[in-house]
Amino acid sequence: MSRSKYIFALAVIFASLILKAQPNREYSLVSLMNGQGTFESDSGSLFDLPLWGYGFNKINPTVDLPGPTIYANQGDSVHISMFNPSMEGHTIHLHGLDVDEANDGVPHFTGFIQEGESFTYKFKATHAGNFLYHCHVTTTMHLTLGMYGMVIVYPTDSSKSIYDGGPFYDRQYEFLLSEMDARWNSDYTSIGTFLSFDPDLFLIKGKNRSLIYNDSNLVMTGEVGDQLLMRALNVGYRVNRLIFPTAIRAEVHTSDGRVLDAPFETDTLIVYPGERYSILAEVLDSDPSWVSVDYLDPYRLKFLGREYIPINDTAFSYIIPQVVDNDTDTIGVGLSNTPISSVVIFPNPASEELNLKSGLHQFQYGIVSDIQGRVLISKNLENYFEVISLKELQPGNYFIQLQMEDGSYLHKKFIKEYKSK
Repeated sequence: MSRSKYIFALAVIFASLILKAQPNREYSLVSLMNGQGTFESDSGSLFDLPLWGYGFNKINPTVDLPGPTIYANQGDSVHISMFNPSMEGHTIHLHGLDVDEANDGVPHFTGFIQEGESFTYKFKATHAGNFLYHCHVTTTMHLTLGMYGMVIVYPTDSSKSIYDGGPFYDRQYEFLLSEMDARWNSDYTSIGTFLSFDPDLFLIKGKNRSLIYNDSNLVMTGEVGDQLLMRALNVGYRVNRLIFPTAIRAEVHTSDGRVLDAPFETDTLIVYPGERYSILAEVLDSDPSWVSVDYLDPYRLKFLGREYIPINDTAFSYIIPQVVDNDTDTIGVGLSNTPISSVVIFPNPASEELNLKSGLHQFQYGIVSDIQGRVLISKNLENYFEVISLKELQPGNYFIQLQMEDGSYLHKKFIKEYKSK
């Protein structure tokens, strides 16, 4: 081969590699401590609160709540440049994404951006799914004041499927769940320890009450047979409980950015802080309905507040929940306000046995699965108190789905701990 042909062949190969390479997704953000958000009070009046947060880096930037969503396709290389003009240092921590230490946004180690400085975070979008980002400087303060956002990774070809080779959907909706303590935002200089955090605003994508119901991006719509993808992400410090109506069939397909081996159908889904789920909702009835979103204290899942995601209802108005017992997991749910069983699982973490106790309905069936969705234990149940042996499970995180005698389902998370000899 002549020299000219050799060079030409190399040029063709090089050009082919460039064409096949995934393009970079580039975002330019700014961190700010002078934002303002509008919220609705219990009386229905609107009021403003100071916010910290992220916005696009542009002339006269403003804080968005949540911060700008980062979108990418699986396989993309993503660059997020952030400039910090504010008086305190900030970072971007990419929660749930596979990043190296240099791009993890842990202050004093990586990407700690002081006043007037910039930094570019880089990562490869290795999996389709739902992820989070937030400031990791004094996280309990900076995050709760508004410094957080979403990262959504689509399949390789950006098709309307949940992941490469996964089921397709007709429309998607992003529901970022969080809460806010108005006292903290009103005067951040007076914030005490995190134990004083007492949320009184319960948010879906930075909004509450009628601000949700008037946002067409947060009102689900579909005809019978339509497949609606719900992306549910909890970036707050409280537990969320999603209660699905009979008008849709909800099936969970991904958890924390990974595909479940076996999708599961449920009418109730618990989303703990930092967790993210992809839920495919098939419309069974096109009449107006709603998904209830409860906000629960991590201790005994005490009820704190409720928001709603309307379905096929552009005239939805807030429904005051009927609290049966504010000290336990018993809150009126669904269209008929039927109380949920007061179900306790203990101990958690557990080593050899998991005890199940119900104060209202008998257990009927139990399924234990791992975080990949693989069913490891299935057992018929028939009493108010049951015991499930965990001796065959390896230490780790697991889910238990319980069917009650009234036909309702509960979905809870537990930890199998290592037992020292």
